[in-house]
Amino acid sequence: MLPYYSYRLITTLIRPFIDFYILIRILKGKEDRLRVTERYGTSDIKRKDGKVIWFHAASIGESLSILPLLKKLNSDKSIDQIILTTGTLTSANILKDKLSKKIIHQFIPFDVPSYIHKFLNHWNPSLAVFVESEIWPNFLTELKKRNVCSLIVNGRMTIKSFKRWSMLSGSSKNLFSKITACCTQNSDSAFFYEKLGIKNTINTGNLKFAYKPDEIISDELKKLRSLTKKRKIFLAASTHPGEEEIIKNITLNLKKTVKDLLTIIVPRHVTRKSFFSSSKGLGLSIRSKKEKINDRTYLYLADTIGELNIFYSLANIVFIGGSLVPHGGQNPIEAAYLGKKIYHGKNIQNFIDVYDVLNQLKFTQQVENERQLEHYVKEALANPKSINKDININRLKKEGDDTVSKVLEVIYQYL
Repeated sequence: MLPYYSYRLITTLIRPFIDFYILIRILKGKEDRLRVTERYGTSDIKRKDGKVIWFHAASIGESLSILPLLKKLNSDKSIDQIILTTGTLTSANILKDKLSKKIIHQFIPFDVPSYIHKFLNHWNPSLAVFVESEIWPNFLTELKKRNVCSLIVNGRMTIKSFKRWSMLSGSSKNLFSKITACCTQNSDSAFFYEKLGIKNTINTGNLKFAYKPDEIISDELKKLRSLTKKRKIFLAASTHPGEEEIIKNITLNLKKTVKDLLTIIVPRHVTRKSFFSSSKGLGLSIRSKKEKINDRTYLYLADTIGELNIFYSLANIVFIGGSLVPHGGQNPIEAAYLGKKIYHGKNIQNFIDVYDVLNQLKFTQQVENERQLEHYVKEALANPKSINKDININRLKKEGDDTVSKVLEVIYQYL
């Protein structure tokens, strides 16, 4: 981590090169060419008189996690406007139909002093709220100068990040002390943020439990249900390198004894298709090629974006990837809200607190290796109706609602 004055100097010096950087991003389809001025701190939307809250969420997951918060604040007539900034085009597209007129989406300006001044002069927020691990030194410094309170919500800090920040303890404490308060996902993060210099930290729980997926009503789901109504479906979701081979091996073994088995794999990165070049004996069908599921299809590659909830809805049994290989796991909350028992490996450190809660609510089952996963899948598919019998989604909803209430209490304390 750079000392702040070095960071400020560098972010000032790079300003002449940002036009070129943005042009490259436009050519790659990563920027909206009609809205690039927002990246320089300029907005065409007028600020209303009264209270304005500014939220910043890096991308899709962080944005969706705060929608329940935004919904509550949207109904408060004392708040005139809510600004939500993100850094990706994908998040902007997904949020487009989820925000009310009172909530304005903007792209976050680069953390360059002159752009920050434009942004803050225009919006003049009553409160700034950063989601999860977004730390922008120039923004935080300028907010402190203007006596605008800044909060972190759903804060998450790993031991690795804590050690990295601690290497420059003086600079880190100077930066983190500018943050007024921090609501964290877990007690470890609360401890780390406090050690780094945030005086008011509170473990409020994980806001991702509060985001409830929309009811799935789609023609694609109806079509797939029609094609698979006689099949027993094993879904491997968000898989990483090494896990697809495991799932293929399990499918080859299970198809000998499990009647009407269909395995669906949704890889975490849909561009990784080479691992399916050898799927002999599995009757592979690939969704992006519009290949149909038929009686000889035992393996279906769902290599499309934005359809994971459809496949969660179809599945009898769900394995969530990134967990049988040393990656750290993927978010299991969406599957849980759709009433699914979740099987996973031991490498879940990225979501350890989430899995702890889901385990207490009997949503999850850890497996140690390929052989054990095969055993559980075979056992579960022998009696699919019994798999999800202990799951109580109302308890999950209460976990999310309680977290929203705690975070709102902190927000109103500083608004």
